[in-house]
Amino acid sequence: MNRYKIATEAKIVDADSGRVHAIVSTEVQDRAGDIIRVTGWDTATFLARPILLSGHDYLNLESQIGTWESMKVVGKRLEGVARYYIGSGNRQADWGYHLVQEGAAAYSVGFRPDMSKAKRLLEDDGLSGGYEFNGQELIEVSHVTVPANPEAVQLLKGIARLDPA
Repeated sequence: MNRYKIATEAKIVDADSGRVHAIVSTEVQDRAGDIIRVTGWDTATFLARPILLSGHDYLNLESQIGTWESMKVVGKRLEGVARYYIGSGNRQADWGYHLVQEGAAAYSVGFRPDMSKAKRLLEDDGLSGGYEFNGQELIEVSHVTVPANPEAVQLLKGIARLDPA
């Protein structure tokens, strides 16, 4: 069973080559109630073929919109550097990178959890919530549009927010 978790912050590393540094997973509880502990990440399979997908689409060849040049745990985050295939005829790659430039990127990890290491979390009312994952294999990381994690949107830098009066 594959699962997805979304988190993000992205910063352009090199605009000419389409390189972006992104936080792709944190330990924040997402809207499904899940928490992924960074100490549980197994990235070996992912690092053998570190593709950047569009929207977890495993079937369409044009959904491969880039590659991850690095991926590692830093503190309580999983982060890496991606290179988008910009200017190479893949419209999804070009559009995804445009969204990064606009400050509107979000990323989601596709992973296979080790359920023997997972802990069921309960809601305040005693009903089942999500899981706390303590062992999971990273399969892919996707650029997505709608995040499950409430912190999974790229923050625009230098834009003032308008407060309703």
